Amino acid sequence: MSSSTFNSDRYLVIVLVGGLLVLAFILFGLELFLRNQASGSAGDQQYRERFLHGTAPWVAFGDSHVEGGLLSVAWLDNLGKASDNLETISDKVSLRLQRGGLQGVILPADPQIFSFYRLSAKQENRIDALRSDPSVSLFILNPSYRQYLEMIFWTLVQKPIHFFVGENERTEQDKEADSWNRTIAIRVQLHTPVPNIFDLDAADQYRKMVQVLKSHGLAVCLVRYPVSHDYLLATQKLDGFENAQNFFKAVSSNLNVHFVDLSEILPNEIFDDPDHVPPSARGEVTAFVKERCDIQ
Repeated sequence: MSSSTFNSDRYLVIVLVGGLLVLAFILFGLELFLRNQASGSAGDQQYRERFLHGTAPWVAFGDSHVEGGLLSVAWLDNLGKASDNLETISDKVSLRLQRGGLQGVILPADPQIFSFYRLSAKQENRIDALRSDPSVSLFILNPSYRQYLEMIFWTLVQKPIHFFVGENERTEQDKEADSWNRTIAIRVQLHTPVPNIFDLDAADQYRKMVQVLKSHGLAVCLVRYPVSHDYLLATQKLDGFENAQNFFKAVSSNLNVHFVDLSEILPNEIFDDPDHVPPSARGEVTAFVKERCDIQ
């Protein structure tokens, strides 16, 4: 074997080993990040246990506004989950309804339910994962996270430090570099409802969900969750948010269910995220929901 052939083969081995090491690093980073996220949101297994075996007379469904906005207490099982769209919420309502034992259901009345990115999201695997006992130990194989892996992968490649440093451990310089107004602009743009909400198939699905719950003799309360004043001010410049608000009010009036708007109840200065309830206020928001939904 000539020296040039030997060197070529050795180079190929080095490249292959290096590639495998990089791939292993990326997969390790993805797994670590997903486990950190699950730990930060009380874990999928705890959520699944609450969903399948919780005994509170009231349940709340929705996205991260619900998940991070309410406490699970004696009278309430919080079944909100970040990014759940209307299709997933409707399926979860039907699945939980089969088990019975409920007095009432709290449904989200946040405008982003009718935003394009929520209406177009494919989330079939979320219900599959909830129905079946998880058998995979690796989070990167969990179907609940499949839709996010590409986004997480590229973030890991570009900014790997974000996967190994918690949000609370970021430097003050990093935090100051984040533009509050820019974050609001991005969030509002993402959350803007599509036009003609009243004519959407999704609107019919929402109405039917309320009707089904009422036909089972359950009380229903539609809740819009607190956001910062700055975020709310930005939304008021766009017709889509007002249209969504009018839709929820119409459902409330036509189907005789409570509509509770809590969007302005918290002072702007306590928010460290433009549209999510800070942990310190979850107890207060839970109490507001109970009072204004007239839950005994």
